[in-house]
Amino acid sequence: MRVTTHQSQMRTSLMALALASALAVGLSLAVGAEDGQADQLLPAMTVGYQSGKITAVYEKTFQIDGRTYSLTSDAVILDDSGNQADAGMLAVTLEVQYHLKKEQNDKIDRMIIFLPR
Repeated sequence: MRVTTHQSQMRTSLMALALASALAVGLSLAVGAEDGQADQLLPAMTVGYQSGKITAVYEKTFQIDGRTYSLTSDAVILDDSGNQADAGMLAVTLEVQYHLKKEQNDKIDRMIIFLPR
């Protein structure tokens, strides 16, 4: 069976249209999911985390609900959108969720900071 140039061009055009449509649908789904992504990921990420409010910040330590903690040297700090944050963002009255290093009740190895909106 011979395929004419016209038929070949039609197939190419249809494949390009199908690919463009799939890409458009994928992008619209990704953009729509972006806003709720942190809301969906945070509950799964925070199993074993505690919640509290920062009540004091010192040079190398800070307090959450009046109890003093410090960060481990490899602590991971994220904001509530899932972006990397640093200890310099810790401020009194911020809500946080934190994970204590195993067998060390005063060392935090993972923390999520809930920034004011």
